[in-house]
Amino acid sequence: MGLGRILVVGVAAAALAALTAGPAAAQTIKIGAAVALTGAVSKEGKLLKDGYDIWLEHVNKQGGIKVGGKPHRVEIVYYDDESNAQTGAKLTEKLITEDKVQFILGPFSSPITMQTSVIGEKYKVVTIAAMANSDAIYQRGFKYVFSVLPPATKYMRLFLEMGTKLQPRPKTVAIMALNNPFGLLVAQGAQEQAKALGYDVVYFDRYPAQATDVSAFLTQIKAKNPDVLIASSFFQESLLITKQAKELKLCPKMLAFTVGPALPDFTKSLGKDAEHIYGSEWWLPNMGWRGRDFGTARDYAKLVKDRLGYEPGYHTAGGTASGLLLQMAIEKASSLDTDAVRQALLSLDADTFWGPIAWDDKGTNVKGSSGPIQIREGRVTSVYPAELREAAPVYPMPCWDKR
Repeated sequence: MGLGRILVVGVAAAALAALTAGPAAAQTIKIGAAVALTGAVSKEGKLLKDGYDIWLEHVNKQGGIKVGGKPHRVEIVYYDDESNAQTGAKLTEKLITEDKVQFILGPFSSPITMQTSVIGEKYKVVTIAAMANSDAIYQRGFKYVFSVLPPATKYMRLFLEMGTKLQPRPKTVAIMALNNPFGLLVAQGAQEQAKALGYDVVYFDRYPAQATDVSAFLTQIKAKNPDVLIASSFFQESLLITKQAKELKLCPKMLAFTVGPALPDFTKSLGKDAEHIYGSEWWLPNMGWRGRDFGTARDYAKLVKDRLGYEPGYHTAGGTASGLLLQMAIEKASSLDTDAVRQALLSLDADTFWGPIAWDDKGTNVKGSSGPIQIREGRVTSVYPAELREAAPVYPMPCWDKR
């Protein structure tokens, strides 16, 4: 698409929602969002946009956002960034300078957000970055970008914290780091947090992305006999490590991956060998989080299923959370002034259907974390925190021949 073509769907959705709200809100809050609707990350971009639209419809049905006691209808102006960072940056500038939006809801992916947030910073417009958790985005001294996802370095924080509460407590940890930017951030964060929580990290090494054989790494790990094995991984690596760990009879008390266990194909591919393996997810409907407007995570999932016909994952939920958090900050500031809203975001400490949220002065979500899950009878089960879980974790994991 050309940069001059606006997607009117967001504006139309806002107008439609306003009609269902009773008396029209007196004024309008204009928000911009350039998201991927075509290109390499269009699947994720469309899910993110769905999340924005769920919030948009919800807030306008409530009569809009109250600012100084006066209701303001919300309007979102959308563009397609075509999964391209440069296009996203140009469209963000257009949204700010031509469409005169007051706030930005961010795109999908860290690389695109890395560029679009430069534009938001240039014009001092707050960006709520729904799907961008690369630490580098928040280490540039920017004041106007806020992450909804916790940083990748915090991915395994709650999993490791959970381990400290088990009996007998696991003491030793081995870490396999997938050798790409995401994998290294996760693994390095896990190493730091494990040490801080009193674990002995007995093994840390990088393994190649898209590896077809990791048996040499696993043989070294088996010699260390760790209580816990954590592997930063994508789906294929998680399958490979599981299969080769079984072949080598490597059986830690806890085996955890980043990407893989929550996906249906993980259990389908591994059968009973998937049982009791741990994962960690940014958000799932069964995690038990709750907060204002949308109730529990499961309430939110039902709303999306009823409205859009599918059970949401973290992409859609993160989009809705972004709008809700911006709404909460505007209400707290009782102002649309950029710096007043920014200060309200910095002081916000909230529980939501997405999970807990609080930011440091870099715009990093320091309170959130992915939640530990475990495969139980072929089902993804939330196992921590205790007050929110579906069931206690099975610990130690039974070894391969006892599943």
